[in-house]
Amino acid sequence: MNRTYFLAIFLFIGFPLTILSIYFSLNYSGFCCAKMRYLSEKDKLKLAFDSLNNAEQLRIKIAGKMQYHEFIKYKSFDEYIKDNPDCCTISPHGGVDAIGDSFLTRIFGLHSGEGIRIKFKVRYLDENGLQISQERTAGISLQNCGEGVTLD
Repeated sequence: MNRTYFLAIFLFIGFPLTILSIYFSLNYSGFCCAKMRYLSEKDKLKLAFDSLNNAEQLRIKIAGKMQYHEFIKYKSFDEYIKDNPDCCTISPHGGVDAIGDSFLTRIFGLHSGEGIRIKFKVRYLDENGLQISQERTAGISLQNCGEGVTLD
């Protein structure tokens, strides 16, 4: 076999495999390829907050039963942090047994490997029109670029 044959094999097989390996390695580490950066902790917390605050209804305990109920949304993430300073924790890579955290979901960027535990004070109106608040804790699993999956 001559050297031209080996060069052709490298160009058509080796080079694409090298590029794919780099892409999958970056995804596994939590890199967001669409934004070309890692998300900061503040970005992750804001995305977790947004996934809860943008919901139409949240599950809360009413009369001893968990029910979905409309709630009063926070105006901004800053208002939420001011009201709930110790709201959130981010578990490190491999520190959470979240649904969907497998090797394949990590290399394709469908799971960042981190889990966010967020205490969310749900404010809602009761049947008499009085504002009531109830704290609930939610687990959020983020993809590399921030799309969230809420784990009730």
